[in-house]
Amino acid sequence: MDEPMNGATDTITDRAVVLHQDRAVVGLAPWLAEAAVDAVRDGLLLQVVTPADGVITYPLEMMLAQAQGQWVVRTGDRYRDGLTGLPLRWDGHRFAGADASQPAGSPPDDAPWTGGLEIQIVTLHPATEALRLGASTEAAVRALTGGDPAGWGVAEPVTEPWSRHDLTAFCRTRAPAPTSLTIVGGERTSPTLGVLTVERVDVGLREQLRLAGPPLSTVEETAVEGLAEKLAGTARSMIVTVHPGRSGGLRSSTPSMPALPWGILVGHQESPVESAQDVVMGRPLGRGARRAWWYRLDGGPGAPYEMLGAVMRRYGLNVPR
Repeated sequence: MDEPMNGATDTITDRAVVLHQDRAVVGLAPWLAEAAVDAVRDGLLLQVVTPADGVITYPLEMMLAQAQGQWVVRTGDRYRDGLTGLPLRWDGHRFAGADASQPAGSPPDDAPWTGGLEIQIVTLHPATEALRLGASTEAAVRALTGGDPAGWGVAEPVTEPWSRHDLTAFCRTRAPAPTSLTIVGGERTSPTLGVLTVERVDVGLREQLRLAGPPLSTVEETAVEGLAEKLAGTARSMIVTVHPGRSGGLRSSTPSMPALPWGILVGHQESPVESAQDVVMGRPLGRGARRAWWYRLDGGPGAPYEMLGAVMRRYGLNVPR
């Protein structure tokens, strides 16, 4: 099969759905989300092709990860993976790994603690009529931007102004099916983008926010520390990382190192494993039965990833990948 190249010709083969997007910023448009659902349903690989100077939004990046899709970057007549930089070639059915003889490019050399902040918050709620979702989203966006979220929607651009009442009502109409929503906040020149996922679990309702915002250098550390204190009585966990390849919720195609863990909040719902030892000192937040622990990982005795793993193992939690 001829290569689907030299233009914006979308292609469907027996292996993949290949979509070309010649835009400066490519987001999770409704039709793209539908294409991902169709690709997964049909057992096909979704590949989104952009120019090398294009960027993708955090919601699109997350969707590609969940659908096991791929970001393909075009430079002239050459192709590479948008996240890893590894060269790709068209094999007649899809973009696949190129010959080993082709150069993979220089490894990234990112300075530590540069790039955009990422915040992942997990909260468990009892499934009651009084429940209103979105409190952790409001708190996180305020910490990163100083203002409330601007809006929410099922895709980008979002269509609904921020309202916890409306967001909760929408999720209820979809229950017991899970709901995934796009969240937008911040100024246009430095947006904060995220995905809020709400799903039923055995013990109630699980609310997970993943938010990508401005660079660490532009956010006061006290704002993030304050967020940990605010969420200590309600959140099950919060992980704060710094990603060198992402800023303002946008990811460039320049290969970068993975996100570096900066801090973790372990909520009062988690108990330490008795046999495990402390490898990094935590700070208690809250009192009594709602006491939580906040651990900074940017200046401890080991590498940030090692300390994150040690803290999570201490509480019997799965180490994120």
